[in-house]
Amino acid sequence: MWVLLVSTCARAQEVDLHLADSLFQNGKQAEAEVLYEKHLSQVLNTTTIPIPIYYKLAYINEKQNDYARALYYLSMVYNKQPRQNVLNKINEIAANHNLAGYEVDDFSFVFLFFRQYSIYFNLFLLIVAIYAFGVLSQKKSKGEPIRSRHKWVVIAYLIALLLLLNLPDSYQIAIINKGQTHLRDAPSSAAPVKWSIARGNKVTVIGESDEWLRIWWEQQPLYVLKLDVWRVH
Repeated sequence: MWVLLVSTCARAQEVDLHLADSLFQNGKQAEAEVLYEKHLSQVLNTTTIPIPIYYKLAYINEKQNDYARALYYLSMVYNKQPRQNVLNKINEIAANHNLAGYEVDDFSFVFLFFRQYSIYFNLFLLIVAIYAFGVLSQKKSKGEPIRSRHKWVVIAYLIALLLLLNLPDSYQIAIINKGQTHLRDAPSSAAPVKWSIARGNKVTVIGESDEWLRIWWEQQPLYVLKLDVWRVH
């Protein structure tokens, strides 16, 4: 009985996305935003969130002139579906507000493309690795000689495959969510401030330490408080 009561309460607390969509379509965007935000706060796995929600929140926040939040939601979209039109919109908003960190080079685009289709790339590379390992095992079982060079090639390939499997999780960006956020050269509030950057600027996350993120800004590693950014994942 308690299980039934708990599940009933949980369903009652869940956000009605159909209601949120209806409010959005009828111009009641502030009310729709509240429901969309509540839905995001309830979801633990962001991969299950419908991408149109991010589009709608980006639209709402741009209309409210909250460009930082609009950039955050558009970045969430681009992180999941790297499309040129989304990138153009991000660059347009960033340029209009003189924000830095949004320059996308060829490496960044290729990386995001790889992450989007990483399951197919990794599956192909894994099949090749299994085939190579099978060939070597078959030669060994038949007593045929295996050149050292071939062994090292297979080992290097497996190491590279392992690195590629972990690569998508090693690259992350974040949007500054507070005005004049301090960037320090060490993970401590007592560390000297190297930069103070405005809300909406984008930084690249390269690590973390307790309540601090290690980021890359202006060609140098610095630290920022986790509470001062929205992480795009």
